[in-house]
Amino acid sequence: MSGTQEDRLLSGRTVLVAGATGGVGEGMTLALLRQGATVVATGRNEKRLARLADHVKEAGPGTLLTHTVNVGDADSGTVRAQLSSHGPFDGAVISIGDWGNPQRTGILDTSDAEWEDMIESNLTSHFHALRTLTPLLSRHGALVHLSGFSADIPYPFAALVGATNAAKKSLVRSLTAELDGAGPRVYELIIGPVRTRPRTATGVDNPGWFSAQDLGTQAGRLIAHSGSHADAPLQYLITRGHGVRTTPPQ
Repeated sequence: MSGTQEDRLLSGRTVLVAGATGGVGEGMTLALLRQGATVVATGRNEKRLARLADHVKEAGPGTLLTHTVNVGDADSGTVRAQLSSHGPFDGAVISIGDWGNPQRTGILDTSDAEWEDMIESNLTSHFHALRTLTPLLSRHGALVHLSGFSADIPYPFAALVGATNAAKKSLVRSLTAELDGAGPRVYELIIGPVRTRPRTATGVDNPGWFSAQDLGTQAGRLIAHSGSHADAPLQYLITRGHGVRTTPPQ
């Protein structure tokens, strides 16, 4: 697809990005704006949303709207009411979560408090987000959810991240089966390490990784139901070398 066609791909469509102020969410927001979407960027911190708006202000041709709200809040009805004026949405991207304690800890050394915090921030919040956002999507819209590749592989000394990713993957796959074509399309993107602006600024970068903007471009294609993977509800974007796959790379 040419750059000009990509610029028009989401013209006239409204897409919500949950977790837009994170490194991945920021890049995805930028890509969706470049595809012409009206992007409703959500986050819990008004100042971070303002910084996002400043960063993407010349992205065009799309339009950015910001909304300070926690889509992972348990009160789904109230959150949905706060967002309903922007909808129905043509697409929603869920890029929220927590990598937990940066200190690598074995399962046997993990405390109950660490376990409960990770379940709350990296699983329960996603359950709430799915419950909140799915009803806000149009019948022909699409929800794109991100989980890490630790959902599929052992993740020694960061097992809580892997366990919650595996559970999130199961939740989203089950939602796809429950809707069974009677609601918005649901996609689960399993991702590897991602190039983001904050990571690059700290010297963590690898040209073999997908960038956050790459993920946003793919999400935009799926929302538009465009491209060779538009009918694949489970996709793997682990490295550029592997490309977009529907099965895990070996």
